[in-house]
Amino acid sequence: MSETERAFPRFLARQRSLVTPIVLLIVLLIVSAWHGPHLFTSDGLAGAVIGAAPLVLATLGITVIAVAGPAGVDLSVGPVMTFINIAIVLGLPVLGASGSLAVFATAIVLGVLLQAAMGTLIACLRVSTVVVTLAVYLVLDGLNTVILPQPGGTAPDWLGSWSAASSILSPILYVPLGAFVLWTLITASTFFRNIRLMGANDRTAFVSGVPLIPTRIGAHAIAGIFVGIASVMYTGLIGSADPTAGASYTLSAVTALVIGGASLAGGRAKGLGSVVGAIDIWLISYVLSTFNFGLNASYWVEFATGAVLVGALFAGGILAGFSPRGWRQQRG
Repeated sequence: MSETERAFPRFLARQRSLVTPIVLLIVLLIVSAWHGPHLFTSDGLAGAVIGAAPLVLATLGITVIAVAGPAGVDLSVGPVMTFINIAIVLGLPVLGASGSLAVFATAIVLGVLLQAAMGTLIACLRVSTVVVTLAVYLVLDGLNTVILPQPGGTAPDWLGSWSAASSILSPILYVPLGAFVLWTLITASTFFRNIRLMGANDRTAFVSGVPLIPTRIGAHAIAGIFVGIASVMYTGLIGSADPTAGASYTLSAVTALVIGGASLAGGRAKGLGSVVGAIDIWLISYVLSTFNFGLNASYWVEFATGAVLVGALFAGGILAGFSPRGWRQQRG
């Protein structure tokens, strides 16, 4: 067998985690074209970008933490986004700073600080990621409600207008594209390879000279950058501050992460898989919105999301059973 023939099954094995989210994406796009063709108009595409971008970027953020492992599930992402959203809408106007530079800088700095604080607790106290992020979820979820008991406030005019954009060629597209470029640069760095090695096996990483504590804190800081940008996109989407969105975004982001093929044991997760998984979750909501479920619409979204998650786990388990060796044996 030639080297090319041996390389092909190895390539397939490395990419099999993308099969489920991509197949689901194709199915959802077909259903959307049939039952909700407005999605493929200029207005529809613009709405899709601003609607899906917060979830896509939030899922990218927690992907880094999943790679860092072990059991790297960030449950705090929703309340963190909500906290930053409130800071943008209520805090910055008090300081007289509502320009784009101030908004993005504030969102990213708050995201990095909050995530780095969690990373420090996890790394220094050797506490489970799930436990720390759940505690932060509860603290911030309560704090957000205390600060703002109900939705209110108004986003800066330049940001609030994003949800009404009728063209995809606007900041609602440029901001996510810039984030994707940043993601590509980060994942190509030696530091990210250290994060991946630490997630796969922290003892091996330590023996190889990887400083575990700074690396884990750095992984959370990277996550904070993308969560901060996601918060800006979320503020542009709703045009105000909403203290109640934390739970739904946490659930959606973790579901998208799993559908995207991330290994919650650590060390293995693909940014592309997370992006496609997040788009899948948004498309499920869009497709269901084209049907008339009345007051039960939200329950159908939850049911469909849960069913897709179970199906993705089942499909992932089947695909995990295939290996390059088995593929070659079937080839004879």
